[in-house]
Amino acid sequence: MDLQLQLQVVFKIMRRLGLSFIYISLLIVTSCDIVDLPLEKPEIVPIDTTDTTPTTNIDTIEGVDANGYPLIDSNGINILTQKVYMEEFTGHSCTGCPAQTDKLLAMQVDHEGQIIVATFHEGLFAEVAPPDYPTDLSSEYGEQLHALIESKIDAYPSAMVNRKTFEAFGNKYVFQAHAQWQEPALAEVNKSNPLVAMGVGGILSEDHNTVKIRVSIKAETTLNDEYKLLVLCIEDSVISEQKDGRLNDDDYPHKINTEYVHRHMVRAKVNTAGNVYGETVIDASGIAEGEWIDWTTNYSVPDNVVDAKHLYIVAALINATTTEVVQAEETHVHLAK
Repeated sequence: MDLQLQLQVVFKIMRRLGLSFIYISLLIVTSCDIVDLPLEKPEIVPIDTTDTTPTTNIDTIEGVDANGYPLIDSNGINILTQKVYMEEFTGHSCTGCPAQTDKLLAMQVDHEGQIIVATFHEGLFAEVAPPDYPTDLSSEYGEQLHALIESKIDAYPSAMVNRKTFEAFGNKYVFQAHAQWQEPALAEVNKSNPLVAMGVGGILSEDHNTVKIRVSIKAETTLNDEYKLLVLCIEDSVISEQKDGRLNDDDYPHKINTEYVHRHMVRAKVNTAGNVYGETVIDASGIAEGEWIDWTTNYSVPDNVVDAKHLYIVAALINATTTEVVQAEETHVHLAK
């Protein structure tokens, strides 16, 4: 057992957008109204995972409704597979975390568009400790989620996969690093016949202070249970300190890279209602196959965001009974013309 694991055990004993829009007739709807016409998601505009510098430009889109909310490309929706939603727990003083995160990023590249990652900086290795680690990378939502599942974390980094417990993988709910999380994640990749199709759009205001968000959900089969929608504000390519055991101490004192590029960093939960599982958008009476849920909000960019041009909006639909994620989707924010 390495030192980092030993410390953790002790601690626990003693914590892409193309311009492919088609303009469709759209009912003017309010949050959580059911709509009659397809509303789909734009293509995701990913940040190149091999590039260690933040992007400086984002694409623009024209597709907005009368209230400025994004229209969704009705040809671009994913109806074929259930995406894999992975929630990674890491920390800036975690020596082995960067290497494991690189493996997670490689999994995303190998299975393009099928794995969505949300990263939380919480726990022992995420604590602010000047002068080496002066930056607070945690979030209020991350703290709440971490507190809920901390007892299931054996070491950092760890990850949940679709918030499922996997009988085939030791009945685990939280998996320690790549050696454990790769198999359950790949077991979930390309699962066909998803329960729902989901579209997400985000329009960033000219002053970069607000994002108009639309999440549209279509039942691909009749649903007879309660479902909650979780929407997260995620910032990519955040430059801050990170300890990395692969570094040379002579070049990087204490093995700390002060220009490390943090990926998929959760800044806040967008939903103002609900709990760690989000807010109810389908009640226990369910909805019929083919019905739509349309959720919109005008979201204020959190103060902890460094560059709003690097924001992603991630949405996950969660079964309220099993607490498992049945579909997830993401989009990079865009500027309206």
